Amino acid sequence: MKKTSLKQYIDELSSKNTDYKFPEQVINQAESLKSLSSDLYTDNIRFIYELIQNADDAQAKNIILTILEDKYFIIAHDGKIFDEKDIQGLCGINNGTKKKDLDKTGYKGLGFKAAFGKSDRVIIYSNEEYFRFDSTYQIKWNKEWQTDTQQQWEQQNNRQFIYPWQINPIWTDENDIPDSIKDFLHSNQKQIQVAYIILLNQIEDIRTAINHLKQQSHVFLFLRNISNIVFLLLFNNRIFIERDISNGLIQIYSDENIVSQWIVKRLELDIPGDVQEKLTRDSKAPEKLRFIRKAEMIFAANYNDPIYDQDGTFSGGLTKLIDQHSILFSYLPTKIFEYKFPILINANFLTNVNREQIHLDSAWNQWLFHKIGSEIFQWIKELVCNEQFGSQAYYLLPLKLKTTHNILSKCFNQSYETSISHCNFILNRTNQLLRVDQVIMDSTLMSKQLSFINIYSMRQYIMTKLTNSSSEYADQPFIDCDPNLLRIGVRQFTWHDCVDMFKSEIFLKTHSVEDNISMIEYFYTQFSRIEMGCDLHVSIEQIPFIMDQNNCLQASKDIYFSMEIVKNNSRGNSKDVYVHPYVFNWLNQFAPKGIYGWLQSLGVIERTDLTYLHKTILPNVTTYITLENAIETIEILFMLFEKNSIAEQCYFSDHYKPRLPLETYLKSKKDRFLSFDYISNSICKKSNDNLAEWRRFFLMLNVQEELRVIEYQHKLTIQDAIQAGFHRQYLKRTSPDGRSQVDSYSGLKTITFLEYTKNDYEFAKCFWSYVLNNVQVEKLLQNIRIYWTQRGWDNDKSGAMLENAGYVAWFVKNTQCIPTILNTCELAKDVFIDTKEMKDLCDKYLPFPSFSTVHDTKHWQYIFNFKTNLSSDNYFDLLEKIHLDEQHLNDNLERIQLIYSYILKEIPSWSKGELIKIHTRANKMYLLTENNQWKLAKTLFVYIEENGMNNNLGDIIPCLKLDFKNKTERHLQMLLELFNIKQIKVTDLKLVAQDPTPAQIFRNKLIEISPFLKAWLTKLSYPSDVISSIDSILQEKIDFIESDCLQFYFDGKLIQETYVYNDILSQKFYINRPWKGEMTLMELPKKLCQLLNIEKFDDKLGFLLRANKKDIIKHFQKLAIELLIARDVYARMVVIFYSSEETNSMMNRPRRSLSSESNDKQIDNIQLIDISLIATESSMFTTNLLTKIGNNEVLDSDIGIRGEQIIYEYLLNEYRHQLDSVSIKWENEFEESHLPYDILLIRNGKTHYIEVKSTRTCNHSSFPLSFNQIEAIIEHEENYFIYRISLEDKKLFILDNIRRRLKQKQQLSCFLTIESS
Repeated sequence: MKKTSLKQYIDELSSKNTDYKFPEQVINQAESLKSLSSDLYTDNIRFIYELIQNADDAQAKNIILTILEDKYFIIAHDGKIFDEKDIQGLCGINNGTKKKDLDKTGYKGLGFKAAFGKSDRVIIYSNEEYFRFDSTYQIKWNKEWQTDTQQQWEQQNNRQFIYPWQINPIWTDENDIPDSIKDFLHSNQKQIQVAYIILLNQIEDIRTAINHLKQQSHVFLFLRNISNIVFLLLFNNRIFIERDISNGLIQIYSDENIVSQWIVKRLELDIPGDVQEKLTRDSKAPEKLRFIRKAEMIFAANYNDPIYDQDGTFSGGLTKLIDQHSILFSYLPTKIFEYKFPILINANFLTNVNREQIHLDSAWNQWLFHKIGSEIFQWIKELVCNEQFGSQAYYLLPLKLKTTHNILSKCFNQSYETSISHCNFILNRTNQLLRVDQVIMDSTLMSKQLSFINIYSMRQYIMTKLTNSSSEYADQPFIDCDPNLLRIGVRQFTWHDCVDMFKSEIFLKTHSVEDNISMIEYFYTQFSRIEMGCDLHVSIEQIPFIMDQNNCLQASKDIYFSMEIVKNNSRGNSKDVYVHPYVFNWLNQFAPKGIYGWLQSLGVIERTDLTYLHKTILPNVTTYITLENAIETIEILFMLFEKNSIAEQCYFSDHYKPRLPLETYLKSKKDRFLSFDYISNSICKKSNDNLAEWRRFFLMLNVQEELRVIEYQHKLTIQDAIQAGFHRQYLKRTSPDGRSQVDSYSGLKTITFLEYTKNDYEFAKCFWSYVLNNVQVEKLLQNIRIYWTQRGWDNDKSGAMLENAGYVAWFVKNTQCIPTILNTCELAKDVFIDTKEMKDLCDKYLPFPSFSTVHDTKHWQYIFNFKTNLSSDNYFDLLEKIHLDEQHLNDNLERIQLIYSYILKEIPSWSKGELIKIHTRANKMYLLTENNQWKLAKTLFVYIEENGMNNNLGDIIPCLKLDFKNKTERHLQMLLELFNIKQIKVTDLKLVAQDPTPAQIFRNKLIEISPFLKAWLTKLSYPSDVISSIDSILQEKIDFIESDCLQFYFDGKLIQETYVYNDILSQKFYINRPWKGEMTLMELPKKLCQLLNIEKFDDKLGFLLRANKKDIIKHFQKLAIELLIARDVYARMVVIFYSSEETNSMMNRPRRSLSSESNDKQIDNIQLIDISLIATESSMFTTNLLTKIGNNEVLDSDIGIRGEQIIYEYLLNEYRHQLDSVSIKWENEFEESHLPYDILLIRNGKTHYIEVKSTRTCNHSSFPLSFNQIEAIIEHEENYFIYRISLEDKKLFILDNIRRRLKQKQQLSCFLTIESS
């Protein structure tokens, strides 16, 4: 396409915009523009927004932000180039090209003017041309302005003359553009069509604003076109916006990481006629809004990928915005924060010029706010019906706006109230959409228990007792508890309501004894999982769920077991309530295992004098005693005192300072704690002595103050044992012959309050920490005796001894009572023993006890039986939890490899069933790739060479991250098959480089920055061996190759294009040209760090690559890195040799003698020898060695010594017939000699000093020389030779007459590199 220049138009426009009749007109307009530009955007980030918006309106996809020379701020993009209308828009006010374009965001023609508030010189680059706006530019003076010069006018008028340079475009020749700007634009020419180059007044303020912009990447969410934003600053960053329009999902990446995800809803709203009419009369409304018929509004809700924690807890999905992130958008963010919405809202809001205030009196804005109030509920209605989101949509429910004095808030609130009343956005359990006044939020979940709850009776109770008659509840009104719905006024049914309902006549009319059995079963299986978080906590003991003999429901604390089992010495009372006979019979004969014992643990017990005291008298002590029952009650108390039973179950409250404070943990569960009123009563004196006396008194009454082992040496029946706290399931046993049920026990042992460790982390931690330190474990290991009744059996009295049947060991095996480091309680068999080896492997991800087990570990381990190794499932659990813990990935890299090593060791011993189970699970497993990304295992590859090295394919295709040890493990193939991971062989992958050439300019850049690189690494204490290897890697070992395009093919298919690739196998480092290009520079620092074996240095190396020497020195001074001074500098000479046109024919010439005549005549070309042609039977070692090199069996560290060895063998072969007169000595044969040459050859009395320089390939035309070698060249002149050997290519260059070649510039040249010592 033919390029059209804008020069003529710009010159004409400049002439037109500087043609004023009077100088006062010039000054007045200049002052206006100056004020406008200064006041337009008070903060730095907003003017950047405006320039980004201009790029988006130009349909740019990619945008680059950078700062050059610490003064030029550049925003460049690949959008539409400027035309005449665009330039006209830049130079006018309210004359932009976007005034009537609905597809563009701007409309006031002021966005670009924001740059003039920050700069006095702005350059525009478009279509390879430049023009500028420049405050220092001198316009041609108009002599019609009454004076001949500007200076005369200023003197006559005592006023400075300024002109409106902000509207005067000046054509600018490319030669007048700074080189740094041209270099930047040229190196990124594929990505840049247009650029704004702004000479800044305050660079640090802009730098701070850009850093803030990078951290708030969601500000780009509503851009129409831009998807890629690159920051080329001190450290490179890239923000990428991926729009999945079909699913309404926008993902924002920072570099390679997702930083935010948004569910987006785009609305096209019909504008009512009255609003259209008001718009036409609104002077503040832009022209393009006055005649439109539809308006665009966009909602965006924050979204995170769903995650299930180890306990099954769900997190992620839709989330509400925090208040400080809630701002209005007009395609880019405004500064309007006072409206706190749970989502981001984008629309064409009418704001002031700098988007800092919204027009309150605008009919357009009022209508938009009214639509927000209605449309947000319609969107929630849509989302709640989507299975992906469901009730998560309620997180997006707004609240009324608090700024009620604000007319926009009033518009929203009115619409909000209407939607609350009329919008059916709440989904009930039958998938019916209902209004707020039609639903009941059941936080008890009772409405789901249809086996014993009549929901119509429940609905009737609520309508009759809890609400007014105007309520319009649906036939199926019940929904689950949701705090978001609670906030907007949905009626809640609480546990307090439920307790009252269970006691009501309405409920009891439809609640049969069969229903009650189902209710008891439900509470037995569910009570520990009831979620009471929606209301005041109510314990199971307070819920009336047990039917009594009068068909009423009672709480467990108010009811006894049937009178049939009351002891003869107990006193019955007609007012006492007992379990319904039908229910009691079911409990004894048909109930599932454990229910009877569970009810006993809740306080439903047989009525004895002692139980009656604790259950009935004491809880009602202030009201229980009457004239009628006083004598009977005193008799009960006296009998109990004689038995020393009054206080044996009573414990000191914490105020008494017991040895082990227990009240804090247990008071809400079991109130056995002694009141402190005895001490605090005004009659008694409160003192330490007084407290001690009271303690002594209560200790005499057998009040307890610590945990202890309780032993029952006497025989206990099953019922007695249950009442004593032993679990029914533990007691259910048969006699040794299996014919009879055990009915009695002796020798039972437990620990006080053991049962309360169940699922109570804090108490369990306190309990076991104390028990392990203070309880003799041997007592718990003693055997018990069992008894049974069977006719004709002699042992029914003496019973039989049971070994290894202790209750505590049974309890920890069957009850979640062991507190773990995960803040959970688990079965002991699911907890891991806390050895160092296990903790190193599992860390915080699997359950270890949260108490120390060092005390008598052997015996306690016998009781706990903690896991001592991981099962196959445990390894996979561990990997899944590490996958979810992205925050600590770097800490877990070694742990992941350790897990693999354990799996590789144990996988041969796994059973076939385990392998099948794990194979199924592995299909959903995520594993870590070489570039530390989590991918589905079945999508991964493994590339392993014979020596176990991995060729960095993780950057090209997803490869499993394995260390060297795991790659070489003999069972690796089993692991790969288990995970469906495919293996790639060396021959499977192919790199295709288009037009590859040596990257000599790039290599020179690396050599230039290497002193600074080494100084920085030294400052940061990197290993000295890593630093010392940098020069040899950059200058000798690696071929740097640049190419137009780098493509990887696998199995004949293009896998991916890349910009940088390090081929370790062939020691070639590929880069896309130009190496300063945006995408190449994004990847280059990381790959170079891998090449140089320096970790976590990517950003710093990127800075060294981009910056010039001046900027580097300035930065080093800030960081206090010692810079080079004279005594630290030495020169290293680097020789470059070139082949001539005759070089190819040199292969056929007779080989020259090693000696060379010294004269001033033109010397011959450098000799080139093909070593492969001279290998004879007498030099088989050389032949074999060359073969090994060809097969890549020589390590990098051996290249130098191998080269010397080959040359030594070559010389021995060359002079094999003259060994009597020729001496050949390899100086480094046995150890490094540190001489400036490697081989000493003496022939015919003449000494030849031979230095060997080795490389893999002949692509390396340069190599370094030490200072000693430079001196040797000067000293020995024609007797000093350099043998440059290329191992892979089997080529040998013999460099002779080095000094003269350098002097005559024949095939040799040199340069110096300054390096820090």
